[in-house]
Amino acid sequence: MKWFRRDQEDQHAGVVPLAGVSKSRGVPEPAPQILTAGGPALQRVGGDGDQVARMTTGAAPVILDITHQGGGHFVVDSLDGSLLSQSQLVYTDGPFACRSLVNADDRTVRALRVQADGPWMIEATALSSVLTLDGSARRPASDVLRYEGGPGIATLRYEGDPQSDDGGYFLVDTFRPDGDGFLDELANHVGPWRGEAPLPGPCLIYARADGPWSVSVQAMGPSTPS
Repeated sequence: MKWFRRDQEDQHAGVVPLAGVSKSRGVPEPAPQILTAGGPALQRVGGDGDQVARMTTGAAPVILDITHQGGGHFVVDSLDGSLLSQSQLVYTDGPFACRSLVNADDRTVRALRVQADGPWMIEATALSSVLTLDGSARRPASDVLRYEGGPGIATLRYEGDPQSDDGGYFLVDTFRPDGDGFLDELANHVGPWRGEAPLPGPCLIYARADGPWSVSVQAMGPSTPS
């Protein structure tokens, strides 16, 4: 089962047992390309296998561009100053690419625990690298989008992960535009799903997903006097 642990304040650093996960015997396909708005990397770390990587970007919110080229398991956990797991950013198999948001909830990430079956790379970039949501967007996996409009209704759709026994996991949260604080949870579902949620105004939309998802926003428009 592939899933994301939302909070890890009461658990030690670790991962879900990988029982039943088999490694690919063939040459894995390349990870999908990550699309960003540009900007230099603040920190870059990579490896080929299991590693604990120190974060050197400080307490400011940053985006993590995460890629994996291996054919087997790939798990990334964010760790606090005591090296205890805060949350799970990635839990999947095979080639994978996604973007994650860290340091946006008053919990500074001091390190990343990576468990990988092959080569991987993580780049930290500023919030300016986030793509702006212009009406609608479709993303292949976990990603962060910037919404700059006024109050609107967000229609969210998760297509699911056909390679997962449970259909994959979909968690969507919103944060303040500068990344300084959590706002609301828009979705928290397992398997393919479609639904609506309110967006009160400008925010960062952070979706954690095993597979493709999309979002579109319909503006409320000016209120009508009674």
